[in-house]
Amino acid sequence: MAWHHGLTPGTPAYQIASETNNRVRVVAGPGTGKSFAMKRRVARLLEEGVAPSRILPVTFTRVAAEDLHRELVGMDVPGCDELEGTTLHRLCLRRLSRQAVLAATGRHARPLNQFEVEPMIADLMRNGRGKRVVRKLQAAYEAAWARLQQEEPGHAVVAEDAAFQAELLAWLRFHEAMLIGEVVPLFFDFLSANPAANERSEYSHILVDEYQDLNKAEQGVIRLLSTTADVCIVGDDDQSIYSFKHAHPDGIREWINDNPDAADIGLEGCRRCPTRVVEMARSLIAHNGNRPERRQLDPMPANGVGDVRIIQYGTLDAEVGGVSQLVSQFVADGVPPGDILVLAQSKAVGTPIFEAIAGAGVAVRSEYTEAELNSLDAQRAFALLKLLDDRGDRVALRWLVGVDSDTWNAAGYRRVRERCEATGDTPWAVLEQLRDGILTLRYTDNIVQAFRDLCAELDTLETVSDLNTLIDGLFPDGQAETREIRTLSLQVLEGNPDINRTDFVAELLTAVTQPEIPTNVDYVRIMSLHKSKGLSAPVTIVCGCVEGLLPRRPEDGMAVQQVAEYIEEQRRLFYVGITRVKAVPGEGKSGTLILTYAQRMPYGDARRAGIQPARQDYGDAVLLASRFINELGPQAPEPVRG
Repeated sequence: MAWHHGLTPGTPAYQIASETNNRVRVVAGPGTGKSFAMKRRVARLLEEGVAPSRILPVTFTRVAAEDLHRELVGMDVPGCDELEGTTLHRLCLRRLSRQAVLAATGRHARPLNQFEVEPMIADLMRNGRGKRVVRKLQAAYEAAWARLQQEEPGHAVVAEDAAFQAELLAWLRFHEAMLIGEVVPLFFDFLSANPAANERSEYSHILVDEYQDLNKAEQGVIRLLSTTADVCIVGDDDQSIYSFKHAHPDGIREWINDNPDAADIGLEGCRRCPTRVVEMARSLIAHNGNRPERRQLDPMPANGVGDVRIIQYGTLDAEVGGVSQLVSQFVADGVPPGDILVLAQSKAVGTPIFEAIAGAGVAVRSEYTEAELNSLDAQRAFALLKLLDDRGDRVALRWLVGVDSDTWNAAGYRRVRERCEATGDTPWAVLEQLRDGILTLRYTDNIVQAFRDLCAELDTLETVSDLNTLIDGLFPDGQAETREIRTLSLQVLEGNPDINRTDFVAELLTAVTQPEIPTNVDYVRIMSLHKSKGLSAPVTIVCGCVEGLLPRRPEDGMAVQQVAEYIEEQRRLFYVGITRVKAVPGEGKSGTLILTYAQRMPYGDARRAGIQPARQDYGDAVLLASRFINELGPQAPEPVRG
C-alpha cells in the first residue's frame, strides 16, 4: 500500500505525511489522528529510499513504537522490519551503555528501582541530614538536571546542595548505578561535550510524539540529535501533564519561534470521542487562561452523542462496589473486558476497585508504576533474582544486606565501603573476607550475618536449573504479595520460552520499570490518569473525582502564580482522562464515559492519599466533588446519586 493511499490531498493529514520542510511542528488535540498521519510520514520516507537505520521515531511508550511497526508491516512498507521506534528514555539508556559513551561519562547505565533508593538515602543521612532532608535534596538535584538549571546564567549552587551532590554522585559511582532521572541529562551532557560523536549524526530524520511532555533536558537531546537531521515534532500543550517530571510545555509553544521557517500544521477534528464528550472537553479546557493558541477541538457528528454519566456515591466503599458492579454488568452485557478502562489518580481508590473487580471474577490488571514491587516480599525476591544473575550488582547487594535493619546497617556498610575504596576490592569480596574470618572490621557483625543468610539463599537458588522452577521459588503460586510480579515473569517467559537467565532478568526489569499497556488486551485495565496517555477505550470510567485528587491540593508555600499554573495542569489532566473514551459506531460501540466520586471516606485513608477533606466528621473525611465537574458545561448530564 502506498503511503498516500486513502489520504485526500489538501487535508492536514496529507500535509503532515507529505511535508518536505526540514522542520515541521504539528499541534494536534486528543483523538485527531496525529499517530495515523505520523505513520504515513514514516511510510513516505521509507518508500523514498531513506534507510530505516537513519529514521528515529521517538514515541511516548514502547507500545506506540510497536504499533507503528505493526501498521507499517500491514502496509507492506519496504524496510519497515528494520525500523526501530523507541522512547527517548530507552534510547538514552542504550546509548549510555555503549562502551565509548561509558568511557566518556564514567557512569554505568544501571538505574535504581524506586525501592532501591531507600538504602542510598540511609547512607546519605549523615552530617545532621534526616530522611526528609535527603529526599528533598535528591529531588532538587534531579530537578536541576531535568531543567538544565546548570546552563542558566547566574544559577546559584548552595554550598549544602553542592556537598550533598558530591556525596550522592560518589555513592552512585561506587555502586555503578544512576538515578532514573539522570539517564536523559547524562546523555545530553555527553552530546553537548562531544559535537563530533557519531551519536550527533546518527539519524537523518527524527519524529517526536508528545513533545509537550518532554522536559528541557529531553528537548535538548532532540535538538542536539537533529543538528543535521530533519525533525518533525508533534504535540499539544493542552495535554501537558507531567510537571512532576519537569515537563516543559513552553518548548512546543516556542519551538516555532526558534524555527521561523518551519511548517506549522494543526489537527482539530476529534475522530475518537462522542460529540457530547468533545463539547464537555472544550468547555473544561476553556477555563485555562495560559493558552497562547486557543485551538478548537471539533466534534464529528458521525461519532454520535455517546453515553455519559456522572455518579456520586455516599462512601468510598459504595463507590468501589458501584464501579465493580458497573464493570461486571458491562461484561455480562457482552462488553469485552479489554474495552474497559478504569482511571483513578490514587491507589487509595484504584487498588480497592482492582480487588473488587478481581473478586467478582472479571479479568483485571493494575497498571500503576512498579505496582508489581509494592510488597516487601516482591522486592526481596526481585533483588535476589538480580544478584543471582550478577554477583557484581552492588545496588542489589546493598539492598539485601540492609533490608532487615531499621538503619539499613548503614554504619557497618560504611566500613565495608571504606575498605573497598582503600583496597579496590568489590563489596562482595570484602563481605566474603569478613564472613570467612580473613578480615575483621569493627561494627560489621550484623551486616556479615545478613550476608551469610543471603549466600545461603543464593546457593539454594543456584541449584535450580530452569526458569519456570526459579519463578516458582521466588514468586510462589498463590502468594498474594508476589502475584503481580509472578504474572509478569510468566508473561516474559511465555513471550520467549528459550530465553536465558540474564536476558530474562533484563526483560523483566524493563517490564517493571517501563511498564507498557498494550492496546489489544483481554482484561480490564486500572491505572492513573497520567498512565492513560496514548490509550483509548469504548468504556472509560474516571473514579475519585473529588477535590484533593482532581485537582490534588497544591503544596504549601506555593506562590499565587504557581498555584494557578498547578491547577491548570490538573485541569489538563482531567481533560486527558475524559478524552480517552472512544466511539466506534460501526461496531455498535457508542462510547461510554462515567465519572464517579464519593461523599465520604475514612479520614486516615484520605490523609494517606494526600486528600485535604472539606471537614472531618468523626472518623470520616467529608469530601467535595471536583471543581472540574462544574466546568464541563451545559452538555454534561446532571450528577446522580449512586
